[in-house]
Amino acid sequence: MKLQLYGCQEAGGLKLLRREVGLTLAETTITMGVFSLLVLGMVYTAMFCMHLDELANSKAGASDSARRGFDLLSGDIRSAKMWFIGNGNQTSFTPCGNATNQQGNALRVHYTTDTNAYVVYFFDTNACKLYRYTNGMSASKLVVDGLTNASGSGMSFHAERYDGTHLSDLQFKYVIVAVLEFCQYQYPLTKVGPNYFYNYYRMQLKIASHNFN
Repeated sequence: MKLQLYGCQEAGGLKLLRREVGLTLAETTITMGVFSLLVLGMVYTAMFCMHLDELANSKAGASDSARRGFDLLSGDIRSAKMWFIGNGNQTSFTPCGNATNQQGNALRVHYTTDTNAYVVYFFDTNACKLYRYTNGMSASKLVVDGLTNASGSGMSFHAERYDGTHLSDLQFKYVIVAVLEFCQYQYPLTKVGPNYFYNYYRMQLKIASHNFN
């Protein structure tokens, strides 16, 4: 690198003076080192921001499927005239009796007092999925998949009071609670489990009927 300076002498008219100034090896080395650190810092910052953005996208898109399923489930519960928690699937359902713990893998709701018209939600604990079945349908509809039961309380429905107390008596005015634990994010696909970013993530839905009998 050269720095050129120009000036003039006092006598003999104008005369061009030229002086060349250069950087020493030590100065050049220090300048390149500072520049390299700056570039590395910019690259690291960009990579960190991209990594953070992917995690944020994972969290933002994680519950897409769950939200759609929860919207459907919420609408059915709020519209229910009667509901029963029990155990079963699309072909059979056994409700929890009175004076027993109101908890099971299935929920049946009735929009009217006609018990022949119903909607059943049930967890397939083997396939780790939540299904919805309406009387007259030929097959169940998949609502949510990619579930797990890492905490031991997932893939279940239960009834509770306003203060969170689990109930054993059957009253339709109580809150219905659904617990879902997911083993992977939907989009972008992010592994969840041991040695990954998250072991699982959990969503809990609490809804009461607005039309109970």
